Amino acid sequence: MRKRNSIDGGYLAPDEHSCQKKCHFPEDEVLLNFMMIGDANYFHMMRENVQQIISIYPDSRIFIFDYGLNRENKEILTASSGRIEIIDWQSQLDDISIIKRNLSEDLKRKLTMGYNARRTGFLKRVRKFFIKRFPESGVVQKVEYAALRFENLLLQKIKCMQHASHLCAGEKLIYLDSDALLFKPIDDVFEAEADINITLIDGLPCWDINNCSIVNSGVIFFNANTEARNAFLGEWWEQALVTDEWLREQTAITRLLEKESRAIFEIERSTALSFGGVETKVRFLSCNEFNFFQMENREFDSFPDARIFHFTDRRQEKDLFNEILSHLRNRQTKLLSVPA
Repeated sequence: MRKRNSIDGGYLAPDEHSCQKKCHFPEDEVLLNFMMIGDANYFHMMRENVQQIISIYPDSRIFIFDYGLNRENKEILTASSGRIEIIDWQSQLDDISIIKRNLSEDLKRKLTMGYNARRTGFLKRVRKFFIKRFPESGVVQKVEYAALRFENLLLQKIKCMQHASHLCAGEKLIYLDSDALLFKPIDDVFEAEADINITLIDGLPCWDINNCSIVNSGVIFFNANTEARNAFLGEWWEQALVTDEWLREQTAITRLLEKESRAIFEIERSTALSFGGVETKVRFLSCNEFNFFQMENREFDSFPDARIFHFTDRRQEKDLFNEILSHLRNRQTKLLSVPA
């Protein structure tokens, strides 16, 4: 067993575990590059995610886009590996000028009301009253700024990917939400002739406005074709600017790709599309294997043997997150202890 590491509260995978084995690339091959975004509220998940990555791919680079980490968070993260780079992105989050230029007054009002509707408590009712009766008041302006900053936060995810793409031009890049933890190697994803691999939600599709449930943008695999992925990211950004649905950056992928045909949304299907005149091969992978997030209950043994587990919604709460994570790690250990 490896020695305990103070960064992650004691966990590093055993060397002999085949699914957690170190995956060294030959010297003539490029490294895998990982990226994630997050602030101090996501640090407890980001820390564990980093440890999961380096236990499987110790030679990989990890780009962390700082949405609001504190000094201690950053010191702990960078101490875990010499290949971690933290990129300050907070000023881009505060600058809502880009998103304001692309929104009508009606849409800004709609987003403000929607943002307030997702709040809780007495102040929610107070703000709702002001939005309806005194739309030009200081109270409403504060809510509008918070709403547009939230929308910008979603959009900046794409800008972070564009920046990371530049940093690792000609190399593979994997985007993981901070709460999407890697548990198994994913090398074989890049064996297929696809430039971009997107995870498709298993089950009945829903294309409805503001309830679209087709893809999950929390995990994306970009192959080494920099021109193709940059072309895709550019068109995704433009689509996200005009998509006014809930989870706009995620829904924008669906709205962009369905322009080709809804028939292309099929697991393991690869389709050649054109983004900005650049041919780009897009393939869909199963969320159940590469981005499992449907953890509504605690029947842990019923969870699939996924490679990436995505801790969405209340699974992000520290106690529940640690409970599920502990069980998944224990289950992994038991599975690997069974003789082949």
